[in-house]
Amino acid sequence: DKVDAGLPTAITVSGVIAVGTSHGLALVFDTNQALRLCLGTKTTGAEFGAVSALSINQDCSRLLCGFAKGQITMWDLANGKLLRTITDAHPPGTAILHVKFTDDPTLAVCNDSGGSVFELAFRRVMGMRSCDSRCLFSGSKGEVCCIEPLRAPPDLRDHPITHYSLLAMASLTKILVIGLKPSLKVWMTFPYSKSDPSSVPQLAWQFVPVQKTVNPILAFCKGDTVHFLLVKKEETGTIHVIKQRQLHLSCDIISLSWINSRTLVLVDSHEKLHVVDRPSQEVLETLDLEQVQLVYNSRHFKSLATGGNVSQALALVGEKACYQSVSSYAGQIIYLGTKSAHIMTLRNWRERIDFLLKQEHFVEALSLAWSFHEGTAKAVVGLFGDPVKRKAVVDDKMVEILCQFAENALKKCPEQGKIQVMEQHFHDVIPILVDYCLLLQRA
Repeated sequence: DKVDAGLPTAITVSGVIAVGTSHGLALVFDTNQALRLCLGTKTTGAEFGAVSALSINQDCSRLLCGFAKGQITMWDLANGKLLRTITDAHPPGTAILHVKFTDDPTLAVCNDSGGSVFELAFRRVMGMRSCDSRCLFSGSKGEVCCIEPLRAPPDLRDHPITHYSLLAMASLTKILVIGLKPSLKVWMTFPYSKSDPSSVPQLAWQFVPVQKTVNPILAFCKGDTVHFLLVKKEETGTIHVIKQRQLHLSCDIISLSWINSRTLVLVDSHEKLHVVDRPSQEVLETLDLEQVQLVYNSRHFKSLATGGNVSQALALVGEKACYQSVSSYAGQIIYLGTKSAHIMTLRNWRERIDFLLKQEHFVEALSLAWSFHEGTAKAVVGLFGDPVKRKAVVDDKMVEILCQFAENALKKCPEQGKIQVMEQHFHDVIPILVDYCLLLQRA
C-alpha cells in the first residue's frame, strides 16, 4: 500500500520471497515477512506493464522479472541494483509467461505468449553486461505454455545428469525433454492422451531415491492423470526415460507440486488442494483453498497488455492458469492470493500425533505412532531413515501417549452410577494400554 504497488500478480520463493505486482514492481521480503527491497518504479511499470513471471537463481543473488509487455529485467538481490533490461530476447508484442533460471547462473529460459521458448545466455565482457538469446522451440510448431528446468538441490549439484541442463516443456499437445548442454538435443517427446482443451499442462521435477540411486522424476499432467517419467543417464552418455505408474484423480488439475520425494500436492479447478502419497496413490488430505482467493494468470496468456494477439487455444488454457501463483521451496509450497500469500507445509510426525492428542483421540494417536514405529506411515516428515533410531525415538513418544491415555482414563472415570458403567469405561481402555505395552515390550 505504501508504494502503491497494485495487485499481486506473481510469486517466487527461495531464501527470500519475491512478489510481482500489477504496477510493474517486485517486492522482496525476508523469511520474517519484512520488506527488504522494492524493485522498479511505476514509470517502468507503465512502460513494461504488470510483472508476469519471476525467478530467483540458485544462490539467491539474482532475480529475473518478466513483464506483460515482453521485457525482462535482472536485479541484484544484495543491493537492489538493476543489472540488465532485456528488450530483444523474443518477438515483440508477446507477454512473458515464464522466465526461469537454470542451475547455471549464466543461463535462463523464457516462454512467451506466442508459445515460443528462448534460452537467455548472460555475458559480461569488460564490465559490459549483455544477453544473447536463441530460440529453443517455435510457437508455430504448437504452442508451449509451461517450462521447467531441472534444478538440483545443494547435496546433488554433482549428480551426473546436471551436466545436460535438462529442460521440460509442455505444449498444448505434448511434453518435450531437451538438453541445453553440451549441445542442444531433444531427449524425449511424449504426446498427451485426449484431454479437455481447457486443461492446464503441468510439469514438476523431483530427485527421488529408486533402488539405492537417486534420479530425477518428471511428473506431468493435463487433466486428471499424472504421469511419471524416471530420467537416467546411461554409462554411454545417453539419457534414458522410463515411464512409471501413473496416478488417476477424478478432478481437473490446475497446479502440481512435489513437497518431498514421496508426496505431491495438487490443486484442482474447484480450488481444492489434494495431498497425495505417490507410492500408495492415496489421497491423504483435502483442503479447500477458496479463502486464499488464488491469483490467476489469464491476462498474460491472453496477452491483453499487447493487444490480445494470441491463439484461441492458448487463451482457453489461460482461463485456469495459475503457474505464477504457486512456488515450492524446501518442503514448503506458497500460494499467492489477491490479499495475502499462504504457506503450506506437511506437519512433522510429532505434530501429527500432538494434533490428535489435543483432541483426546488417544487410540488414533497410538495407531498413528505405531505406523511411524513400523515404517508404514505415509508422508512422514522429520523421522530417521535408520529403523533402529526411528523405533527408539517413536518408542519414547508412545510411552508418553500411553501415560497420557491412562491419566485421562482415570480423570474421566464415571463418579456415580452402576458399577457396570465403570467396568465398561476401563474395559474400553485397559486392553488397548496392555496391547501397546506388549508391542513395545514395556511393562
